Amino acid sequence: MANKHAILFVDDEENILNSLRRLFRREGYEIFIAKSGAEGLEVLNDHQVSLIISDQRMPEMIGAEFLAKAKEVSPQSMRIMLTGYSDIDAATQAINQGGICRFITKPWDDDELKMVVRDAIQRIDLEAQNLFLTEELQHKNAALEDFNSRLEKAVYQRTRELHYKIKELEGKDRITQHMLSVNSLEETLELVLQIIRDIIEMDKSIIYLLDGGQPKPTAAIGIYSPKTIVPQSALGDIKQTPLHENAFAQVLEQKKPVNITDTKSKSIAPFAVIPILRGDDLLGYIDVSNSDNKDAISSEDVHMVASFALQAAVAISDAQSHKDISSWKVQLEDVLKDIN
Repeated sequence: MANKHAILFVDDEENILNSLRRLFRREGYEIFIAKSGAEGLEVLNDHQVSLIISDQRMPEMIGAEFLAKAKEVSPQSMRIMLTGYSDIDAATQAINQGGICRFITKPWDDDELKMVVRDAIQRIDLEAQNLFLTEELQHKNAALEDFNSRLEKAVYQRTRELHYKIKELEGKDRITQHMLSVNSLEETLELVLQIIRDIIEMDKSIIYLLDGGQPKPTAAIGIYSPKTIVPQSALGDIKQTPLHENAFAQVLEQKKPVNITDTKSKSIAPFAVIPILRGDDLLGYIDVSNSDNKDAISSEDVHMVASFALQAAVAISDAQSHKDISSWKVQLEDVLKDIN
């Protein structure tokens, strides 16, 4: 029999123990017997017992005292007392104080005793099943909470990714529309700064274009006043911190964005330097930061500026070509005038 239940009978009369053993021999239980409360406690220390049935009147340790101690040694065991009619009051007290589930009077009826034992074992099984189902439910609830948490994070992450993708597509579309017409270099730089301001909400950005191999500030926003685009003529010389110079050098060498998340300075906000690349040619840099926000710039924002910079590189090259063509046209017209 799987998960066989064990019953401990405790009585100082051997004939009573023999009778109980014979009565339950064919019931499928594992039977333990003890002739005293002390022996009963030893059995409980060595074996797992589902049900304890003890006589009340025993020398040295009465049944109520034994069952109270048995409760401490084996709290999961159910406890039943065998008692005579004259000990009903003591049995009632034992039920109230010793955690005894019920008592049976002597002499007992065999069928009634078997039914009491079956009911007790069934109750034990139900409690065990209830405990198992409760624990299983707790595990499933914990697993469900974990799943919901992971799902919530996944949905948040996906929503965040879609949000950035939509913003990125919006900015790239504006640059594409800009490239459909002929624009000056100043107009192109101004558009890139507007996109960074409007879509990524950076409060400070500077575009440096390489001039003779050196980065020169060409256009900026948020340098002298918030949300105001400052052309090169009004910028003057912007002093670069050693941190910025080092970041420029890294971008020049690696041709990849550099994100300075911790400047270790209260006066310098975290910033990122993104290369403006046309193929393998480095045209310049975009320096972005949030002056009033000391939090690091997110990798998503850096990636987005980098995607704008790739498109901007084409627009900047086109604008520079248009400027060169216009200059050549003026020079050609001057030459033609001299010839005529």
